[in-house]
Amino acid sequence: MRFDLKVPCKNCPFRSDETGIRFSCRERAEEIEESAYRNGFPCHLSAVVVEDEDTWDGESGGFVAGEETQHCVGYIILQLKDGGGSPWPGIGNDEELLERLESQVDLDAPVFADVDAYLAANGEKE
Repeated sequence: MRFDLKVPCKNCPFRSDETGIRFSCRERAEEIEESAYRNGFPCHLSAVVVEDEDTWDGESGGFVAGEETQHCVGYIILQLKDGGGSPWPGIGNDEELLERLESQVDLDAPVFADVDAYLAANGEKE
């Protein structure tokens, strides 16, 4: 995956403003966050869409990383805000990459401050 983005796309699920995608099921939001933490998370604007049920892993929502796929910068910013400066498995625990990302991304972008805030914004609407 590539790491060139500076701000999240308008429909990024990790955006904290009204343009971000919300899930009606908190469990789906938890799956996405856990997968992003462990494996990285392809930005849906540059991801490859898998339509063949035999090759779809069931967790990616049909979006997988291709050669030119960008990593979701919304999740990167969330991790930088919440992670205390520690690299995570989704970026290969790469400290040099983490330093580059910290200087590259817009930390003032409208992204949730932590995983708990992201999860709280998703779930059943009352």
